[in-house]
Amino acid sequence: MSEHDIREAAYRKWESEGRPEGEHERHWREAEDEHRKSTGTPQTMPSDHNSGVAPPATSSPSEVEEPSNDWPAADKK
Repeated sequence: MSEHDIREAAYRKWESEGRPEGEHERHWREAEDEHRKSTGTPQTMPSDHNSGVAPPATSSPSEVEEPSNDWPAADKK
């Protein structure tokens, strides 16, 4: 099933529910879930959907620089 097939399945879901407003993301997820269950493929989102999985962080904890301790010493009175 391609993105086109998922889009058509989501559209059919939307129509079968009476074309409710604001339910496009749910219909897309449901169509996508059905696709994954039938093929075992990972989740996808269309590029024009403006959502999805964030890319992994570029630095690992070992690459994180420790803050320097260059604060002046406190004056004792």
